[in-house]
Amino acid sequence: LSYKDQRDLDLLPTRIEELETQIARDEAAMADPDLYAKQPAKFDALMKAIEAARAERDAAEERWLELAEKAEGLAG
Repeated sequence: LSYKDQRDLDLLPTRIEELETQIARDEAAMADPDLYAKQPAKFDALMKAIEAARAERDAAEERWLELAEKAEGLAG
């Protein structure tokens, strides 16, 4: 693997965990039944943040799997 690929392979699991923590935190904040009525702007911001974090997490997971398969192919 190239230096960049190896670095991504090493760092992506931590980034994925950070994103999952962020998603869980934002989803917990959205669980407040009064949030939409009292703070619609915050509700919208949380929705957008969750969508962005999920997209980034999915991309990071795909990249990590791709690199793991590549590394395994090189080792085998």
